[in-house]
Amino acid sequence: MVADTIHVHSHLAGHPTYHLFGHQIVLDVPLPAIILSTIGAAFLLRYTLSFFRLLLELIVLPGKNVKKYQSKNGINKTWALVTGCTGGIGIEFARQLAKKQFNIVLIGRRKNALDEVAQELESKYGVKTKSFVVDVAQPGSARDETLSQIELFAKSNDLGVLINNVGASHVMPIPFAETERSEMNQIVETNINWTLYLTRAVIPSMIIRSSKRGAPKSLILTIGSLSGRIPSPLLATYSGTKAALSTWTKALAKEVENKGVEVELVQAAFVVSNMSKIRRSSALVPTANSFVKSTLSSFGQPRGSQGRPYERTPFWSHAILDYLVGFAGYLSEITGINVINKMHKDIRIRAIRKAKKQQLQKQNEGKKDL
Repeated sequence: MVADTIHVHSHLAGHPTYHLFGHQIVLDVPLPAIILSTIGAAFLLRYTLSFFRLLLELIVLPGKNVKKYQSKNGINKTWALVTGCTGGIGIEFARQLAKKQFNIVLIGRRKNALDEVAQELESKYGVKTKSFVVDVAQPGSARDETLSQIELFAKSNDLGVLINNVGASHVMPIPFAETERSEMNQIVETNINWTLYLTRAVIPSMIIRSSKRGAPKSLILTIGSLSGRIPSPLLATYSGTKAALSTWTKALAKEVENKGVEVELVQAAFVVSNMSKIRRSSALVPTANSFVKSTLSSFGQPRGSQGRPYERTPFWSHAILDYLVGFAGYLSEITGINVINKMHKDIRIRAIRKAKKQQLQKQNEGKKDL
């Protein structure tokens, strides 16, 4: 019996012949070329499917509803705790969660501002509010006492959502070697220490709430930054704290995922806010309203954070930017760092020029008063 012969093209004299499972295989193409072509096709298929998934998640597929974190007893509404809630992203989280009938816990350092937000939420959405006044960047007895009060509140109420939103950055881009220690302390205390301490205060109650069979899930959502995803020269301290939050989120998420508590990091680029000092929105810079809306409607979709567990990049242009930075490995990563370095240098030059101009104006006004 003659063995079957498989030709890639035509059988030419001198071409290699292989025997596999009783078949004679004649190759008209060198075997290394076939192997490399197969590997290349696999990578192309992988990236094609990955990009197709990105488009589906951004355009077609709906995310899970945030209401899955609400209790279904119909008597008492579930509470959501929001930090940094008197402006920007924070106040939008408070508004949009209140619209979905969560009671809201507000945390900030300005009592008058907290009272205004509380009055708005109660009158417009018919929810309850609870406020805690604290300077989260100042360690000491006052902050410790507030954390104890929040822990007691979580034990006695149905707290199902924590939004770790409050954050601090540099006044302007600055080399690390020139950064004041006081500025570094404020950033570290706000972004890392307060976030960890607050989460530690409420997570035991969330585990008790959600670990029972049939109980609703609980959510701990921390607002990250693509400055932690892409190392950001001239914002080294801020960038480092956001990278630390990413690692902490993943470690914590794994610890509690079987206890009914979902923990995730939301990656963000620029958003219109006091922190970014950007006043006009664009395709790359959404309003806080648009950013929060995309965040609360895309649970379960990593979007730009594909391949990184417990992370999401919800807003469409941020997702594409995040995806592209990780697309080509070292080449795209170093390109991202170089672009940010140049951008921050330009911002620093403009900021210094503006500060000098304002200082000169004050000096001239002082001379006129004399």
